[in-house]
Amino acid sequence: MPDTYLGIDVGGTSVKLGVCTAAGEVRGRATIRTAAAEGAERTLARAASAAVELMTAAGSARVCGVGVPGPLDAHRRTLLRANHLPGWADVAVPDLLGPALGGLPVVLENDGNCAAWGEYRAGIGRGARSLVLFTLGTGVGGGIVLSGEPWRGAGGAAGALGHIAIDPDGPLCRCGQHGCVEQFASATAVEQRYGRGTARDAFDAARRGDPHALAVVDWACGGLAAGVANVVHVLQPDGVVLAGGMAAAGEPLIERVRAGVRARVRPGWLAGVRVELSSLGGDAGWIGAALWAAHTADAGTYPARAANPAAAVGGR
Repeated sequence: MPDTYLGIDVGGTSVKLGVCTAAGEVRGRATIRTAAAEGAERTLARAASAAVELMTAAGSARVCGVGVPGPLDAHRRTLLRANHLPGWADVAVPDLLGPALGGLPVVLENDGNCAAWGEYRAGIGRGARSLVLFTLGTGVGGGIVLSGEPWRGAGGAAGALGHIAIDPDGPLCRCGQHGCVEQFASATAVEQRYGRGTARDAFDAARRGDPHALAVVDWACGGLAAGVANVVHVLQPDGVVLAGGMAAAGEPLIERVRAGVRARVRPGWLAGVRVELSSLGGDAGWIGAALWAAHTADAGTYPARAANPAAAVGGR
């Protein structure tokens, strides 16, 4: 039997977890509420309990990978802060989870990087040389894979795609800039702009031809297309993947974004660049976390414990 790996994806509203093989074959999955207000320790304790129950049914894991939404310390042992998890700061995730998982080694990574790695190894990006992924959820994050490795940048926080500024006169973002992609293409931004329900409600109403919903959806997809176009201009990756809860909108989202990118990028510069929806869907984050843990285990490069947990790198 092939080795299996545990992946945990901590999101703003839910924690998704599962067990899969190194090829991404799913053996079992589960979802629990994040309930971030309870605090990191309680949420991670509940996640560990769910993981133990899952492994009892799906099989034990060799190592655990965890994706979290925010910047990490230089040694990838501590979540420094999480904008969409109030009160979560300086959380030593592996130290909290490891003992609760019976001493299982725990590898920590940013959630956007995990989702990008999942699509690259087991999803729509399989076989690509390079891939950029936008995660469209409560906020907008992302991940970059170049030449077979996640690209973290000089300070460890590359892939902050939600903070590409596309309109200097646009809405104020939590990062301090105006007009970030996150202020157009996140579920939060769409909900606020729509004013009549959730982002899903807005897309559903747009399908029915509601003029207000159509204007909101066009506005959001236009902002996202501008961000994707910027990425294409800078990196010209083999693929740009849209993932996260908003990507569930499907064709109405992807077709508008593709059209917006074509309007902003010369055809020759788009040659060979695919803009696609995630094929792993809601599993991308936890599968990517599990497969990154598998990759780390095979390379024998488990992150060392930070000598100075307060030593920070940049963030999202």
